[in-house]
Amino acid sequence: MTITKKAMLLSFLSGFLSLGLEVIWIRLFSFYGITLPQIFSLTLALFLLGIACGSLIGKNLCQSGKGNISYIGYAFILSAFFDCLAITMIMYFPLEGMLGMLGIFIISILFCALVRGIVFPIVHHLGAEQKKTGAAISNVYFANVLGCTISPILIGFYLLDIFTTQQTYLIIILITLITATFCVPTKWLKSAVSIFAVLVMMTTFILPEKVIHALAQKKDENGQDLKLEKLIENKHGFIQVYLNSNNDELVFGSNVYDGMLNTNLNHSRNGIERAYLLPIIAPHAKNILVVGLSTASWTRVLTSMPELESMTVIELNPGYPQLAGMYSEMHKFLQDKRVNLITDDGRRWLNKNPDKKFDFILMNTTFHWRNYATNLLSKEFLELTKSHLNPNGFIYFNTTGSVDAYYTSKDVFPHVYNYINMSLASLSPILEITKEQVLQGLEKLKWEDGRRVFNSFEELNKGANNILRKPFVPYHNIDFSKLGRPLEVITDSNMITEYKYGFFNQQ
Repeated sequence: MTITKKAMLLSFLSGFLSLGLEVIWIRLFSFYGITLPQIFSLTLALFLLGIACGSLIGKNLCQSGKGNISYIGYAFILSAFFDCLAITMIMYFPLEGMLGMLGIFIISILFCALVRGIVFPIVHHLGAEQKKTGAAISNVYFANVLGCTISPILIGFYLLDIFTTQQTYLIIILITLITATFCVPTKWLKSAVSIFAVLVMMTTFILPEKVIHALAQKKDENGQDLKLEKLIENKHGFIQVYLNSNNDELVFGSNVYDGMLNTNLNHSRNGIERAYLLPIIAPHAKNILVVGLSTASWTRVLTSMPELESMTVIELNPGYPQLAGMYSEMHKFLQDKRVNLITDDGRRWLNKNPDKKFDFILMNTTFHWRNYATNLLSKEFLELTKSHLNPNGFIYFNTTGSVDAYYTSKDVFPHVYNYINMSLASLSPILEITKEQVLQGLEKLKWEDGRRVFNSFEELNKGANNILRKPFVPYHNIDFSKLGRPLEVITDSNMITEYKYGFFNQQ
């Protein structure tokens, strides 16, 4: 193989491995950083800065006459070493506190990118050394771009559905070491790198999951460690189930609280009364859409509605149905013939099915400051849901404290109400809710085997009181006086819940 062809191959591998590593670092940093939108830009900035510094070192090596394949091999060995050091720091030596772990991520990303950035100037130098033409230069660049393009697709869409993040990271290190064995000049170094590669390969498939466990450690409000009971991982992200001191099972999605596995209205640690309000407001609902399955607790409650004929549940992450299937109570929901569970993006599915109409749409939406939350809170999305409602229909979604979400609802729907942190945006007015109405609505609820949800009047009355202890407030009675700024409409373009009024600027 000629020097030019070797340079092209190494250029491809350099791009492939660098972008693969970047995908993994974004995934890990985003997980630790509770999927804040700022994490992606910070990781990208650190990676680009590292590559720029590494490229400067590579340029100096070329100018000093050391720009050869041997030094590419040395760079790959050094890359593998730093990659191993970084993941070991996270797994076994995490620094205490938010700033400590943040420092590990910043230093790790910067140095891992820096060492890998040394390679490209050298392969460019080798590829154009013998024949300095536009074709020679463009071929090296093309090979690098091709590697950079294939890597995120292969890793992000395929490998992360087969292997864990930890295993995928180690596979990238393994490929790096295999590449290095063909570049280093001496036999003893080839042997040493080969042994290193074998150890990495063994570690990939023998070492239990430690990276995510190290990043997923949490404490309750009393400072006690939460027990990580289950961890589900796929290309869409992570699902964690923790057990607290009260034996409550808390579900987190990508390290952010999702809810609790609970349908008991009289054990409402998860605010399940918000779900029980729906059979009272819409007792005759026959066709329901739920965007986002999460713990399946809310959808399980809705299956007790006596007149329900069809419930369509859109869930992007197949890990959530997998989680529901692990618990007998939630598994019954999956077996309900009235439930149609679809794995898809909610917004995409609504656009693909413009003729589908529903009596109401439920979204227990995640925190408004998370990545892509705007897609479920914006005026454009609410207008899309409005087009899928029957004449007296409504959408019921979690604002997670974003007052602008209520304002956006009022900009789209004629009638808006607040219940706890939920916005109910309706096409027709809803009358004041009385205790008699609540009791009648709850009394009719039955599980699929015919059992009543509430077995006694005492349970029924207590459940009704739990619902009524929080007021159902019309929009004109919602108190926005403490906000201290004008309300704004959330749009796909302004993304104010993620940035302007996001995690760091909550009011």
